[in-house]
Amino acid sequence: MAPLANIGRFVLKHKYLFTIAFFLLVVGLLDNNSLFYRYQLHQRNQEMIEQIANYDKQYEADSERMRELSQSPKAVEDVARVSLVMKKDNEDVYLIEEQK
Repeated sequence: MAPLANIGRFVLKHKYLFTIAFFLLVVGLLDNNSLFYRYQLHQRNQEMIEQIANYDKQYEADSERMRELSQSPKAVEDVARVSLVMKKDNEDVYLIEEQK
């Protein structure tokens, strides 16, 4: 019984230390808005910012390509033929698809 009494006295003597440790445990790890969860959100936010930057670069490249296409009727025709599979009235188009 003496060891249990010693533990009880130790806890009562350092009750503020245990309260602060419990508070830090709850705030740091267990709460819905814990520091760990906020760190994960921060990492996810940084990944999304990088994705946005990549999409902006891709948009700029595509916009530049569209500007070039709008200035050249031959380029517009090439894109329509290849990408959109369009054809002239007097020609036949055969599509060959490779199986994966």
